[in-house]
Amino acid sequence: MTSLTKTCKNCAKPFAIAPEDTEFYKKIDVATPTLCPTCRSQRRQAFRNEFFLYTRKCDFSGKEIISMYSQEKPYKIYDQEIWWSDKWDPTTYGRDFDFNRPFFEQFIELQKVVPRISLNCINNQNSYFTNYAFNNKNCYLIFTTDYCEDSYYGRLNYRNFKCVDADYTSDSIHSYQISDADRANNCLFCQKITGSSNLTFCYDMKNCHDCIGCSNLRSARRYIFNKQVSQEEFEEFKAKMDLGSYNNLEKITKQFADMVESKCPKKYLENVNCDECVGNHLKSSKNAKMCFDSEKLHDIKFGTQLTDAKDCYDWDFVAAGGELCYEMVSCAYRMVSCKFCVNSWDGNSNITYCDLCLGNKDLFGCIGMRKKQYCILNKQYEKEEYDKLLAKIIEHMKKTGEWGEFFPITSSPFAYNESVANEFFTLTEEQIKEKGWSFKEPDKKEFKKQTYLIPDHIKDVPNTITQEILACEKCGKNYKIIEQELAFYKESNLPIPHKCHLCRHRGRTAKRSPRMIWKRTCSKCKIEIQTTYSPNNPSPILCEKCYLDLVG
Repeated sequence: MTSLTKTCKNCAKPFAIAPEDTEFYKKIDVATPTLCPTCRSQRRQAFRNEFFLYTRKCDFSGKEIISMYSQEKPYKIYDQEIWWSDKWDPTTYGRDFDFNRPFFEQFIELQKVVPRISLNCINNQNSYFTNYAFNNKNCYLIFTTDYCEDSYYGRLNYRNFKCVDADYTSDSIHSYQISDADRANNCLFCQKITGSSNLTFCYDMKNCHDCIGCSNLRSARRYIFNKQVSQEEFEEFKAKMDLGSYNNLEKITKQFADMVESKCPKKYLENVNCDECVGNHLKSSKNAKMCFDSEKLHDIKFGTQLTDAKDCYDWDFVAAGGELCYEMVSCAYRMVSCKFCVNSWDGNSNITYCDLCLGNKDLFGCIGMRKKQYCILNKQYEKEEYDKLLAKIIEHMKKTGEWGEFFPITSSPFAYNESVANEFFTLTEEQIKEKGWSFKEPDKKEFKKQTYLIPDHIKDVPNTITQEILACEKCGKNYKIIEQELAFYKESNLPIPHKCHLCRHRGRTAKRSPRMIWKRTCSKCKIEIQTTYSPNNPSPILCEKCYLDLVG
């Protein structure tokens, strides 16, 4: 069997469908996709909003709540406590399928009446300003983060304590502005570090301690710019840096960024214990193709941010025990034989085109259902009736061109610039509107002019700064300093940031290589490699052997 080449309906670029892809589509009984893998992922991620939180009223109690849905959204939003309770029944919104209308049109109408949960949070303590967050304590503005404590501003973190401005970080303590870190203790402005402590402005370090401005070291102690120094020299240099001054910090940050971006050798891919995999930041996986930031995958293609999945295609976030699933986003925990689903968790099997469904079997086009079976558009049927009607609906959707397609971006509950898609597939306001997608206009109330002059040095910052409204020097949006955050800066001798938490996050994300694969040659031995660093990237990119030779 040979590969099939199609033209993407969205970007008009050609894309290949490999023989193994065709076999998978046959196995799950769907037509071959009409969008390329990139556009399919963009479409799915447009249904996930992590960062943008709003105040609005709960449509059940009238109480003012924090929600990922802004006030003008045309949905019924319930506070978390109400949504999880038995005070409402999703089957009361059930309706008959209308064969005179497209399925997506009917599903969008159902979306607007079935209650939606205000935030995706479970078992958090004193951590209300979070989303997609579980089992956190005393945390603020953290997203897709679990089991963290006393941590603020971060995404994709696990089991951290007292970390601020961290992404893709786990099991770390008292660290600031770090990403791709594991077991980092008291580290500042670092990327790609493991089992290390007291690092400042370091890149790609493993089992290192007391280092400044270093890269590509292993089991090193007291190094400055990759040169070993005495204890006295180290302490003297560190004191002279004085990171408590914002002006000093900005100069050092730029110098370090220039070094990492253009001079620091980089490994072609960051995969560990992988077999026959194509992608980046993969762990303990086999035959994972075009997958990123994932672990424990087996026979997966086109997946991002997944763990523990087998024989699935096109899934963004989170899996955790998924098998034979296709075109999924924000779905997790024992999902089996599910297709085209959003925000569905906890042991679903054989559910299709569903949203916010938990622990169900054999559902189609349902929203907010829990532990149900044989339902279509939230209406209950007997098994024989369900099977017969479902077969008829699928034939109807084939005629309308809907069967095998994920929900259109226009049906997302979020504006495109609110969604995760805009982080990985960034578009301007004009581009978004040109495509006919929703764009959230900035709230002018969130862009007040800053009237307070932040002192250059943290030692000169009064406690009253927590009462001031600050404006991000990059995007202009207002932000504030909370009391716990100020205590962290003073304790760590770090200046007050001049950018909002979202712009700081975007700065860290920009330092990671994109979720794309290019062919280029190793900068040292010249063999051909596949890498996430584009041919235009000026850094030396090394193959596995040359990289291991470098780091010893």
